[in-house]
Amino acid sequence: MNSKKVFKANINSIKLAARSLLNGKTIIIPTDTVYGIAADATNEIGVENIFKIKKRPKTYPLILFVKSINEAKKYAHFSDIEEFLAAHYWPGPLTLILRKKNRNIYNGDKRLAKIGIRIPKNKVVMNLLKIINKPLATTSANIHQEKNSNNINQLSLLDSDDVTHAISSRDRMSFAESTLVEVSKNKIRLLRKGSISKKSIENILKKNLLLD
Repeated sequence: MNSKKVFKANINSIKLAARSLLNGKTIIIPTDTVYGIAADATNEIGVENIFKIKKRPKTYPLILFVKSINEAKKYAHFSDIEEFLAAHYWPGPLTLILRKKNRNIYNGDKRLAKIGIRIPKNKVVMNLLKIINKPLATTSANIHQEKNSNNINQLSLLDSDDVTHAISSRDRMSFAESTLVEVSKNKIRLLRKGSISKKSIENILKKNLLLD
């Protein structure tokens, strides 16, 4: 694999990554879950590249990384329960599937009415988000439906000319994907299992009198 593209996380490599993102490029980043591939979510070309590199259908939308709940509210509508879950679990591995607002954001098929959003618990990503001051469109750094590697140097996506570079970090990664949930009629619908269980989500909501 092309390990020459891999840089250790420091202020210089993060600034370089930020510059690439703002120029419409795609990069590989560490997260609190698995290694991810990311682009500026306001740059259609960069986001299109992710689908091309991963061989991923656009009907499988990308997740939005944001730096705050207030920023998330620019791109999606929150119910009281959804806002509570964001405040309780973010930053962390819970992705909320929310009703998308009509904004200049690219994450897949433009006809999709919903969008997955979370704040990751990872210093590299948070620094990137602060520098570029834009959301990131992200997904796991592997070919569609192939397994993600725990070793950044073994990621096959590094061989793509459309990936400019990758950042390695010592921040702890779980190597388990984020939990995907959707709130529908005051019920929690689990769309993907992750480190946060549906039961724990329901329990915290009941404890705070937000679920019967």
